[in-house]
Amino acid sequence: MRTHKSVVLKGLAFFAVIWTACLFTGCRSVEVVQPFSKPVFFPPPPEVPRLQFLTSFSGPEDFGARTTGGFERFVLGEPEMLEGIAAPYGMALFEGRLYVCDVGKKIVAVFDLPNRTFGYLTKDRRLTNPVNIFIEDNGSKYVADSTAGLVFVFDREDNMVNMLGKHLKISPVDVVVRDTLCYVTDDTSNQVVVLDKVTGQEIKRVGLRRWRAGPAKPEAELPPGEFSLISDLALDQQGNIYVTDKAAGRITQFHPSGIFARTIGRPGDNIDELVRPKGVAVDRENRIWVVDAATEVAKIYDERGQLLLFFGLPGNEPGMMNLPATIVLDYDNVAFFQKYAVKGASIEFLVLVSNQYGSNKISVYGFGTFPVHGSEKESPSALLGSRGQDGRQRSENPER
Repeated sequence: MRTHKSVVLKGLAFFAVIWTACLFTGCRSVEVVQPFSKPVFFPPPPEVPRLQFLTSFSGPEDFGARTTGGFERFVLGEPEMLEGIAAPYGMALFEGRLYVCDVGKKIVAVFDLPNRTFGYLTKDRRLTNPVNIFIEDNGSKYVADSTAGLVFVFDREDNMVNMLGKHLKISPVDVVVRDTLCYVTDDTSNQVVVLDKVTGQEIKRVGLRRWRAGPAKPEAELPPGEFSLISDLALDQQGNIYVTDKAAGRITQFHPSGIFARTIGRPGDNIDELVRPKGVAVDRENRIWVVDAATEVAKIYDERGQLLLFFGLPGNEPGMMNLPATIVLDYDNVAFFQKYAVKGASIEFLVLVSNQYGSNKISVYGFGTFPVHGSEKESPSALLGSRGQDGRQRSENPER
């Protein structure tokens, strides 16, 4: 049987069109490159930088998730619409997957960085109000749902396996798991409720139970260990408990036993003070990191409670913040973000901040050492070992 030359040429042309369409419309995944031509450091030059703003994302397209091209949609039909996050709050990173509690969509979004895919923790149903999430080293996930009054537990494969807090009438805001215990900040009692992470049995409560009749007490009237409007929590390596109070403008620290230790920060609008602190974290050097939703900055305090550095500031430029909610420190997933750092940088750990306004984004910073202006690299831990000149200047000339 003879084949006409014109038929062959038309066939080749057809396949060329298909190949071209796949090439330019998303049949292949795309490597994302750093979108910012000029690196952003904190503090800015000429001071020695401690952090670099690396990148931010709010949806699948921001980290190179595979998209469906026009020809593929024509053949296979329209895919499920994955529009990204609406109002991010709590976050946790595990093996390259970033889990984000989206209080706007009432669901936990999952950014799979190695595979460049985007999805959800619960595919078949939404949660009631997932606010914060904690992930153990074995992959078990604990989601604090304030409206449901529960901490939902998922296994490594994201299957729901337990619900903690039944019959306790709590409103979980944040959750941290350490060994056999599950620590929950409870908006109902304004206390930290400590549960057995398997049975959900209440072990103890940390903090004084707030007087609930009438409005919350002013900060000046709060006795040590009592909260006006409890928010997020963190544990350091020694088991000390750090809890933010959104209304009182301070962080309260408790000993591992639950006994009150001290307060860090004080209410006010100076740069070394707090207006509406929310997310809190503690690094391996016992520095305390906290985001202030009102002033839209993140602040770092040393273990004595003195301000070392602040970064962010309100705005839409790279590295700035819009109503920040939580802050997460991660030592295990640096490799996925190293490509965004300047050449010669040594990133010690990641700093992630969720922003609930504007672009509703997750901002990623790297804490480490950076070769700037040809100077010798210094240890970031040594640079933040004392308050130093940077802290004094900013206390005297506050920037907001």
